[in-house]
Amino acid sequence: MFDDKDPSRIINYRPLLIAAAGVIAGTALCEAMLGLSLKEGWFIAAISALVVLTCAIAAYSFIKGKKAAFVFIAAFLIAFARMAVAAPAHIEAGEYDVSGVVSEISDTKTNVVTVSDVRLNGRRLDYKLKLTLSSQEEVLSVGCGIEARCYVSEPVKVFGSYNERLSLLSNGISVKGECASAEIVSRNRLPVKQWLLSVKEAIRNRIYYLFPENAPIAAGFLLGDRSGIDETDQDSFLATGTAHILSLSGFHVGILTAVLFFLLPKRSPLLRFTVIGLFLLCYCAITAFSASLVRASVMCMCFLLADLTRDRRDPLSSLSLAAIIILLVSPYKLWSVGFRLSFAASFGILLITAGGGYSSTNRIWRKLSSGLIVTAAATAATALISAQYFHTFPTYGILANAAVVPIFSAAITLSFAATLIGIPFPAAGKILAFAPDKLIGFAMLILQKIRALPYSQLNVISPSTLSGILMLLLMFAISPYILRPMKTRLKVFLGVFLVFTASVIADIIRA
Repeated sequence: MFDDKDPSRIINYRPLLIAAAGVIAGTALCEAMLGLSLKEGWFIAAISALVVLTCAIAAYSFIKGKKAAFVFIAAFLIAFARMAVAAPAHIEAGEYDVSGVVSEISDTKTNVVTVSDVRLNGRRLDYKLKLTLSSQEEVLSVGCGIEARCYVSEPVKVFGSYNERLSLLSNGISVKGECASAEIVSRNRLPVKQWLLSVKEAIRNRIYYLFPENAPIAAGFLLGDRSGIDETDQDSFLATGTAHILSLSGFHVGILTAVLFFLLPKRSPLLRFTVIGLFLLCYCAITAFSASLVRASVMCMCFLLADLTRDRRDPLSSLSLAAIIILLVSPYKLWSVGFRLSFAASFGILLITAGGGYSSTNRIWRKLSSGLIVTAAATAATALISAQYFHTFPTYGILANAAVVPIFSAAITLSFAATLIGIPFPAAGKILAFAPDKLIGFAMLILQKIRALPYSQLNVISPSTLSGILMLLLMFAISPYILRPMKTRLKVFLGVFLVFTASVIADIIRA
């Protein structure tokens, strides 16, 4: 709300939020410069000039006591340097002798695998390789050491706002390869990952035993395994904007950690931090360290860190810290659709809930209205990002999420408990799985009904990243984080809205 003591202040000073903005800006600008077709000499000169200028501004800001500017510039420089180091070496397209270890089976039908510890003509590659085998007869599995003569090239496809190169780099892949088949020269090269995958497969088999009717859905939201879900059910999730339920993300981590948070004593923050941290570590290990689950776990632990340090709880700073950690460890995650959707949804929810609650005295209505508003905030914050990557818009997304998220929240909690008990005691687990199995079936029935409504899914243009950022700024402009009266906030909102409208019109013209 408005700050009478310091009317010149627009927002409270949050160094982590400012640092996160600097990290994002530094990462994005460095990648943009790396993408320019400049000769090496000109490129080095341009980067040197930028670094010198930025350092000069940082020194000036430090001397003048401008903390916010100094924090932003320092974070910008660190991220810029980190991105420059992370950039993969250029690989000329052509035939190479390829060797490496299969680390992931992307598609068993088309024989697409991810290869790590890659060597091209004996030279080690820092990133992974996405390999397509047109006529592989010998079955490949994770941990197989392979050799092949392949055509290798850097990804160059661009569809609207989709950039194949950046998308693959966000998953640690820098080049693609194509060949007829690969020779298996060794096995069991990744013993730890192979063991974790075998544990995951054993748990998946137990889930299929415990849940007689909806095992594929249960395996989807517990393990992130969508292989058994039929196309009709997948389409129901996609068309209603509820596909996040099947992804191991902040939604799942939030539900499960909330249960632990409730059960553990409030007066022992260190115990809660330790237990929840160990739980998330084990959960990540069981899923073979799924990228989305690791990201959500980092976000969760950053939120719990404020409770551990007994610092003033500021969810926006915790979210910023999570973004800083993830991007400094792996800068190309900035172009991961999962990263963008997770942080945009969390950011939108924080902006809406910053006011501190709802005034209704009716507890049931307060819960319902809170759920609807949070769902609307997450949907609005992620709508343009979803449209950018998937080119569709779920017309009844808010309705669908409001209807089934509470049901799936209960189903996830009960399914996790039933599976945990069902591993050592199958009979008891099967009894406990009866209720969540029926809940899943009921939720799927609702989604199918919503999917059958007219115009449930619209095909839309691919908006630019700028339009997505402006959407978040629109929400930020009217949030309580802006220390100005509502009338002033609405004026700012109107100004940003005009720029947002111009950006969308430009997107339409470009399309």
